[in-house]
Amino acid sequence: MPEPRHPNLPRSTLLTVLTLAALLETVWTIYVGWKLPRHYVANHWDLAWVGLDVAQVLMLLGAAWAAWRRRAILILFAASAGTLLVLDAWFDVTTARRGDVFKSLLMALILEIPSALVLFWIAWRTIGLLTREAFANVRIWRITLPPRSRTPSPDP
Repeated sequence: MPEPRHPNLPRSTLLTVLTLAALLETVWTIYVGWKLPRHYVANHWDLAWVGLDVAQVLMLLGAAWAAWRRRAILILFAASAGTLLVLDAWFDVTTARRGDVFKSLLMALILEIPSALVLFWIAWRTIGLLTREAFANVRIWRITLPPRSRTPSPDP
């Protein structure tokens, strides 16, 4: 059976695209921060918050399933759930009314941020376990690489 082919994206192209995206996002963020009104009444506010909470629940359930089944996708679910918890904490604190800021900050510091850190640790630990397992029998100092061919490849 032939090995599956992987997309071959040159590293320099990837770095250029990611850097350009970061620069464009920076310009957009500055523009939005300058143009947005200080006060805004949002439509579907409840849908936005419930949607974020549903996404958190789905990622946590996905992480639980992946951990139970010992699947590597646990990394993605745990990192996504942690990111959503940080996002939830940010929006809880920054959108709270004056009377609710302390409660939102307390919830973020006691529950959401520590939970996110645990999820990030789970993702990191899973990466470490998979890496150690994948390279357990590899003896780097004994690997002999074939010499590189110096003949140029023919043009198609």
